[in-house]
Amino acid sequence: MTNHAGWEHLFQSGNFPPRYQQLAAPNESVSAWADTLPVGAVVLDLGCGVGRHTVYLGIRDFRMAGLDISPTGVAQTQVACAERGISFDGHTGDMTRLPWGDDTFDAVLSTSTVCHHRMTDIQKTLAEVWRVLKPGGLFLVDFLHKGTLSYREVVAGTLTEIEPNTFIDESADPDLRDDAFIPHHFCDEAEVRDLLRAFEILKVWTDIPPQTDPDSLPRRGYWIASARKPLR
Repeated sequence: MTNHAGWEHLFQSGNFPPRYQQLAAPNESVSAWADTLPVGAVVLDLGCGVGRHTVYLGIRDFRMAGLDISPTGVAQTQVACAERGISFDGHTGDMTRLPWGDDTFDAVLSTSTVCHHRMTDIQKTLAEVWRVLKPGGLFLVDFLHKGTLSYREVVAGTLTEIEPNTFIDESADPDLRDDAFIPHHFCDEAEVRDLLRAFEILKVWTDIPPQTDPDSLPRRGYWIASARKPLR
């Protein structure tokens, strides 16, 4: 199943994890990052899904744009924004080719999205983010963490490693709320910093749920990076 068909199926059915639903609470990293944005900033939500973070940031009076590979996701985001009087420039498409001009946005965020690509497309996406950000513009992005049980399990399991640290299960069934039909690329901190080397990295940290057993690996987790396009 292709990325487009898989995400479209999931968003049409509504059968995906509650934390990604339209009115779910924002990631703590997103709400904290929003506090650093200039008043009235023009913000791109890259991989906006059904609009969870687009709606949250729009309610905070930022001018929003969004892109997703799923037409249903973008359409649902448009409806939610219209109902709330939020300015939203939504597009369906591939994040490796953004439909906006150079130096368009004050800020870009992308959560649980960029890591779902092969390395070539991750690099193309980050180059596009660089292009559409204004000089001094802010970028918030996350990547799957290698120091998790999820990574250990895919390495030891039946998924196909299509390139180093990138795994896919082409037989996965989206009806089971499973996103294994798309690539999952796992990083360590050194790779995160290398991928963002064109940016000024402000901070890199982990988002890992609290553990009852400090000696056990977490089930899942992310590296989160806050970065800035340098001033010319």
